[in-house]
Amino acid sequence: MRNNRKELEERLLKNSLKDEEFRKRLILDPKAVVEAELGFVLPGSMKITVVEEKEGEVCLVIPESLHPEGEISVDELETVAGGWSGDGCSIVTDCTC
Repeated sequence: MRNNRKELEERLLKNSLKDEEFRKRLILDPKAVVEAELGFVLPGSMKITVVEEKEGEVCLVIPESLHPEGEISVDELETVAGGWSGDGCSIVTDCTC
């Protein structure tokens, strides 16, 4: 499913860059355009949002948090940290961002 979504997003982006009418429809009624591209009707509860970046802007889409509180368990943290003990060692030594 993930690859299908990525392929769809790439197709929509490509079409929006080469066809101004398609772009306008995608911005005004993204769900209808996606349904037409997929060839079936999406669930009524599904919402699709299209954001057109402007000069000087960057839009970042992040997935929904797995935990409503935004926190993870100690076990999950250990898995993510890979057993890092927090002994002061850091991979990033000089960040210029």
